Amino acid sequence: MPHLLLGIDVGTSGARAMVFTGDLREVGAAQAPLTSEHPQPDRAEQDAAALWETVQSLVAAALARAGCAPDDLASVGITTQRSSVVIWERSSGEPVAPMVLWNDLRGMDRAAELRADGHPVMPIAAAAKLEATLDAVPDGRRRAADGELAWGTLDSYLVHRLSGGRHITDRSCAWSSAYLDFFDPTRWNEALISHQGLPIDFFPSLCDTTGRLATTTVEAIGAEVPIGAVIADQQAGMFAHGTVDDGWKATYGTSGVLMIATGDTPDFRSGLVPMVLAGNGDRTSFAAEGMVRSAGEMLLWAVGEGMADSVQELATLAGQAHDSGGVGIRPALHGLGTPYNDSTAEVALRGRTDHTTPAQTALAILESVAFRMCEIVDLTVTGHPVDPQAPLPVDGGLTRSDVFCQTQADLLGRLVIRHPQIEATVLGAALAGARGVGVEVAEPEAAGDLFEPTIDGHEAHERLRAWQAQVIDRPDG
Repeated sequence: MPHLLLGIDVGTSGARAMVFTGDLREVGAAQAPLTSEHPQPDRAEQDAAALWETVQSLVAAALARAGCAPDDLASVGITTQRSSVVIWERSSGEPVAPMVLWNDLRGMDRAAELRADGHPVMPIAAAAKLEATLDAVPDGRRRAADGELAWGTLDSYLVHRLSGGRHITDRSCAWSSAYLDFFDPTRWNEALISHQGLPIDFFPSLCDTTGRLATTTVEAIGAEVPIGAVIADQQAGMFAHGTVDDGWKATYGTSGVLMIATGDTPDFRSGLVPMVLAGNGDRTSFAAEGMVRSAGEMLLWAVGEGMADSVQELATLAGQAHDSGGVGIRPALHGLGTPYNDSTAEVALRGRTDHTTPAQTALAILESVAFRMCEIVDLTVTGHPVDPQAPLPVDGGLTRSDVFCQTQADLLGRLVIRHPQIEATVLGAALAGARGVGVEVAEPEAAGDLFEPTIDGHEAHERLRAWQAQVIDRPDG
């Protein structure tokens, strides 16, 4: 009997495939970095065809390292970056345009127009960018109307390639696109779609988050295996932390996102963004989230600016500093997310002098991400029934750094718990996939490395206010 679980996780800056046993032990893994192209300052694109080839190679490598065959898989769970735009040819599966990423800001003007017309669309949502992407395809509108082209977020494209043609997406992925009906999340917002002059058949069918959603082909991964889950990346992390029904967590990847479960009710009032957590049948569970748009990518930016030769070196440098020496940084490579929602904000570095050491600047970069998360935590605690001293569970690539985790604990003035599986989203995808096909698995391990704050809450708050005054409150760049 097939008994292993495959999780596929494709983020913005990296992709990975992992094989787990029923007791959630990792037995095989492979990962690869992903690079984005920036043809203009506000553009962020990737090659979806090359990405598909990367996914295939990662799955093959993970299976080989697990010493198993594709037939040994009981399910495949898929999680991806959210609100990307992929347009492909139905007959071949080949993309007809570069994939437009969530952090691409070409839709700023269009989002403003849509909001003025009564459609609440943020610039990073796919709904602000799909029209422009399609209109750049020769004869794109006609081909979409004739059924030659399909579009979807990245999860939808991967399912199409894995299954040999299935065109679906789940509610957690669809919500971030801004095309889902906010009042009835079991259906598309046909008023918005009609307003944009797009055919409804151009859109994927909405499916449950978990279930027997599709089947992989032998050509895709070497065997016919049920796809048991399709879920957005941050929501997959909630599965890994065991907080789908109640609780919160923060994931630090390219961006940094805090998500809190809100049950059967969307939250439109706390200042966080309401999200669909999962949907099955008539039931939709919701979450609310706040986003630090630039988290792990701030380290990549610093490397590109010559502050270190690698992300690892930068993290090591940060650990050599006792303080940031008065340096303050605004982490805004793609604007500021929650609670500012300012897509025009830019990176600012203040307070650096001739006496500032590289280690102090490196620590200031880590602190900038931690400070932004502090703002979101404060908003969450104010707007939701969260114990003010509740530990914050964390995961994601940036949490590999003990220095960062300790910095976050100090600046929050609360305990931070690092998940035992740093890349928790891929574990969450595998868990959701198991649920979808009815495979019983162990409960995810909640306890990991603990980081106790070394300063009290009052000092932490004062440091946050000083940082805000230095890099946020001043209007100049």
